[in-house]
Amino acid sequence: MALNRLRTLAAVSFTLSCTPNVAPTPSAATTAEITEADLRQRLFLIAHDSMMGRETGSRWNYMAADYVASEFRRLGLEPAGDSGTYFQRVPFYVLRADPASRLTAGDRDLRPFVDFLPLSLSAPPLTLNAAPVIFAGTAPDSASLIPPDSVVGKVMVLNVTPGTSPRAIAGFASRYRGMLATLQVRLDQMGPEVVARYRDGRPVADSSRNPRAGAVAFISQAALRTIFDGTDTPKPGTAGRPLTGHFDFVRSATPYPARNVVAILRGSDPALRNQYVSLSAHNDHVGFDRAPVDHDSLRAFNRVMRPMGADSPLRQPDAAQWTQIRSILDSLRKVHTPKLDSVRNGADDDGSGTVSILEIAEKLASGARPRRSVLFVSHTGEEDGLVGSRWYGDHSTVPIDSIVAEIDQDMIGRGLPTDMPRAGGTVAATPTYLEVVGAKRLSREFGDSVEAANARQPLPFQFDYTYDAPGHPLQYYCRADHYSYARHGVPSLAMSRGEHLDYHQITDEPQYIDYPDLARVSRMVYTAALSLANMSHRPALDGPKPSLGAPCVQ
Repeated sequence: MALNRLRTLAAVSFTLSCTPNVAPTPSAATTAEITEADLRQRLFLIAHDSMMGRETGSRWNYMAADYVASEFRRLGLEPAGDSGTYFQRVPFYVLRADPASRLTAGDRDLRPFVDFLPLSLSAPPLTLNAAPVIFAGTAPDSASLIPPDSVVGKVMVLNVTPGTSPRAIAGFASRYRGMLATLQVRLDQMGPEVVARYRDGRPVADSSRNPRAGAVAFISQAALRTIFDGTDTPKPGTAGRPLTGHFDFVRSATPYPARNVVAILRGSDPALRNQYVSLSAHNDHVGFDRAPVDHDSLRAFNRVMRPMGADSPLRQPDAAQWTQIRSILDSLRKVHTPKLDSVRNGADDDGSGTVSILEIAEKLASGARPRRSVLFVSHTGEEDGLVGSRWYGDHSTVPIDSIVAEIDQDMIGRGLPTDMPRAGGTVAATPTYLEVVGAKRLSREFGDSVEAANARQPLPFQFDYTYDAPGHPLQYYCRADHYSYARHGVPSLAMSRGEHLDYHQITDEPQYIDYPDLARVSRMVYTAALSLANMSHRPALDGPKPSLGAPCVQ
């Protein structure tokens, strides 16, 4: 569905009884227990529209970090950031595609952000002057690809089949050297959230250029037709119209410092209090869009066409899908008015994990102290490639080898029957569904301890280890903040209640959160943390430690 059609669709909602997204009173008291009401109050605060999506380096992520630190302070936790504060500053910059970028195929202009999208953040600026163009074939069909020496000195155009993983594409592209640039035909598969991140700017930890990096851009199917004289299916080896133009990225400092928030609940045992059980979540999200769309119409579209939100490829509805979308719209139009929306609130991602560790901190601080200390780390920069957690792992404010275990929570607020935690929606969510990744990779004892804590709950979760499988194409083991600790040999896991239609969308709002089950996850993690903190010994390592200098292996 084109965005202009989304903007004109009538309003629809799948949750008729949802609470409006109105900020609670910040001064309202929370209780020592982990409750649905406390979680809800906290989440409506940090995922409110006024927080503008909490993008790293923005005023609003700065505000979110301030809120987390103020809660740590109120609960009496020790500051464990830089120079006696709760904050650890993380170097960040903003890179955005230069709006002056231009490409011309022969005498026909290609429009930036519509026909082409520059992607190579670290590459030197690209300038083309009637550069020769060649169609290389389609990934992942390796049989269709032209010989590597055919692209030397040319712009290589590579078609990409929808659903092909980025790692697979990188594997195909790595066969080729010496080309002037690579254009991947997959811009139409990208949701507006991807285009916005490159057009409006995305935070990065390193703004330096890599002279060996190649220039890469996404192009649309329309651009492919323009370059190859109107055909959607050029044969491998076909020459296209010569390209002239340039593209680059503009570099600037972030408006506000990017900060991890770090605090310690000091343990009671003098012999163990300098060892730590770490609990983490990330406080950032992906900001806001410049062009608002109708909130409920987008949600209706995603229900049918993008059940995994941003992890579902953007596709055009066929006639039957249009009928399904319009049937939903017509049935709910009577009770909802249109609401233009542009804020990617990040209620589940990862407001849910953030409020969970605050609730756990409050309960731990109100009772008897465990033997070991509990380290709370609210990371920034997760959405930009685990940058905040990686910075903490490499510059930890406690000795990294004193951390005996790490539990990261990310997107733990959903799991309603209408959510779809598996790719394609093949498995509906249940009250006991919980994805767990990495639990036994370094220490089986660590994983067994968390499983035992779960078994003691009134309604235990069923741990789903599907996404922990070696080689799984979604790469969850490498995509969560726990890996920044695991790469240092710390037994670590990531848990989630799965993706859904609101993932990285403007519709990830707190009224869609499953608060009873969010509370259950939080209580289970509290039990697990308490058990690990009171163990007589640290969990034994029996798995291979990842190599710090090597890429993550799923």
